[in-house]
Amino acid sequence: MVLRSIIVVVAGCQLLLASGQTTFKRRYDMFGQQLGQSATAIELTSDAAYVVFVNSAWQDSLYYSPVATTLVLEAQGDTIAMHRVEQLFHASSTGWANGSFPLQGGVGFGVGGSNLAQDDTQRPVLYFFDATGQPTSFIEYGVAGEEWIGRQGKQTPDGGFVICGETSSTASLSAFLLKADSTGEQEWIRTYGGPFADYAVAVDNRPSGGFYLGGQYRLTFDNKQLWVQALNDTGEVDWETRWGSAYDEPNAHLTTAADGHVLVASAWGLGDNWYLRRYLTKLDSADGSIIWDRMYGPAMYYGTFYVVQEVNPGGDLIAVGDSYEGSTDSGVLLRTTSEGDSLWMRYFSYNDSLVTNGDAFLRDVQPTPDGGFIAVGTAYGAGGIYGQDVWVVKTDSMGCLEPGCHLIMGMQTQITNLRAALKVSPNPVASASTVLVHLDLPANFSPQGALRLSVVSSDGRVVREEQFTSSTTPFTFPAPSSAGLYHIHLSDATRWISGAKLVVE
Repeated sequence: MVLRSIIVVVAGCQLLLASGQTTFKRRYDMFGQQLGQSATAIELTSDAAYVVFVNSAWQDSLYYSPVATTLVLEAQGDTIAMHRVEQLFHASSTGWANGSFPLQGGVGFGVGGSNLAQDDTQRPVLYFFDATGQPTSFIEYGVAGEEWIGRQGKQTPDGGFVICGETSSTASLSAFLLKADSTGEQEWIRTYGGPFADYAVAVDNRPSGGFYLGGQYRLTFDNKQLWVQALNDTGEVDWETRWGSAYDEPNAHLTTAADGHVLVASAWGLGDNWYLRRYLTKLDSADGSIIWDRMYGPAMYYGTFYVVQEVNPGGDLIAVGDSYEGSTDSGVLLRTTSEGDSLWMRYFSYNDSLVTNGDAFLRDVQPTPDGGFIAVGTAYGAGGIYGQDVWVVKTDSMGCLEPGCHLIMGMQTQITNLRAALKVSPNPVASASTVLVHLDLPANFSPQGALRLSVVSSDGRVVREEQFTSSTTPFTFPAPSSAGLYHIHLSDATRWISGAKLVVE
């Protein structure tokens, strides 16, 4: 759907103004085989399309395994193309989270990932794609008989590449960083860590030369800490910092800010059994000291951020991850100031006629040219109804699927796939006449409290709100008296359920 609105902040007031923002939320079963697939990264093309990088199971007559794939989408979310990396008798992976990167000169994209041969040899791999998302080549590294798993890659200022991950080639599982030249030829590889299992899941270029490496370091077998290293051009450690609570911490997912400092996305351990709060911090590029750090949302059993980056150089931050509350995983999107102060945080859940409160999470996010955001991850089925599929959520600048969602009191979570549940007619409608509302919610849908219908004007005002205890429809409400574009929101006590736009003439 195309929504003609955008949020603009003027003198502390949020206004909805006309523009060309697009929102959508979709689940994709790429090859129609009902096999598992999970999106790990997304990039924008030069012609306003999106390339989603996916780990997708694939069944053919020779071998059954997950393979690295791309899903190419146009601006409204319709599928343009799907491509598979052809690597017979190998499983292949597009990395852990935010593993892709644009190639210099706009010629395409790369991914730092890995593959698995039938003899159980795992190798880090650089995968290359052209500007349309079509696979072009790949380069394997590592040593036969050893475990080398690639998690993320980047292109370096000299035209070469780096890829990070973990390896069993040392006495314990260790983090590694591999540097290749512009032809993909390996220049060096180094390992890092202590006597226990350590991981590297993120790498980025240091503006002064060298690299930042982020992951997880074990002080003891049961005490894992956030871990960031600053490396020189040959991979030697200039400084490193390890920090956290007395409890397990997830990985330090990092990116480099425009000022050269290090942004880290993760979670903070609060108790045994992965009791966490989502967490962002900014580290000083000189020594890794903390400039600021913040926690977000309630404490819960697992929930973390997988990536944080600047919306614009030196400006606001956008982060994406997951939330586990009760028995369900949800995707999380957070926008903060450049100092980490929360502007808004949105939760996204999956619910349809077959799956009630299905699990879902997000692994990468990109700001979009229209001022919104696009995030990718995985939506899961339940009870064997169907498996895991690619999940793409495109929001406006306020993280809304329908502009104005932030004006609805109590709204915490947006359900991403019940867009068709709300219809209004006639549309357009004459001012001060009657609007007919039709609801078509799944039979298994259980509202959390009373249902609520909110009408939001294009200048950011809630002009009407009604509560009702039954989903029996149709019912009517009076159209606004002033001509213009309005956004209709269906919600319950805590969840945005569906939305529609209404034109009043």
